[in-house]
Amino acid sequence: MKKTFLAIVATIAVAIAGCSSNPPVIDYDPSVDFSNYRTFAFISDHPVMRAEGSPPGSPLLEGRLMRITEDILNAKGFRIVANAEEADFAIGYTSGARDKIKVNSYPEPYRPYYGGWGWGAPYYGGGYGGGSNVDVQQYVEGTLAIDIYDVAEHKPAWHGVATKRITDSMRRNPDESLTEIVNEILEGFPPGSMAQ
Repeated sequence: MKKTFLAIVATIAVAIAGCSSNPPVIDYDPSVDFSNYRTFAFISDHPVMRAEGSPPGSPLLEGRLMRITEDILNAKGFRIVANAEEADFAIGYTSGARDKIKVNSYPEPYRPYYGGWGWGAPYYGGGYGGGSNVDVQQYVEGTLAIDIYDVAEHKPAWHGVATKRITDSMRRNPDESLTEIVNEILEGFPPGSMAQ
């Protein structure tokens, strides 16, 4: 029975871990006619702004983001131009990270009496048995926002933001991780482009 219980707990933990990543949040101006968009540019030579209070990141992040975004938008049929004033839309980014702490408290399920459940009350020296285990995890949470500006109107048109836990695997494979994150964000651009 103990092995079955532990297998169930492990399955639940894996399911929760798989769901811990929230989908990107998308917002846009419904008055913008995105169907007219054909060309894009980056809002400046250095389109990445760091969120206030974020630790310094890799200086290679900006180049990776620009290249990955260009590849994804090219695949969607958009063409990059050098001058932002000649584009239909311009792209900027905001990135940031912060340390987070997660505390979980679990009831201690097993005791050494009656198969570990503590049945038998005080008559047999057992009792129900309370107690709990506390698990403290420290991790880094990263946020990437992609902002799209309508060049003709000089106003924000579309915003997508993703928040993820930064793992060692992401640090070792930044291109792969950023491609996945930027793809998730830009999946909803232009509005109405996602498969229903």
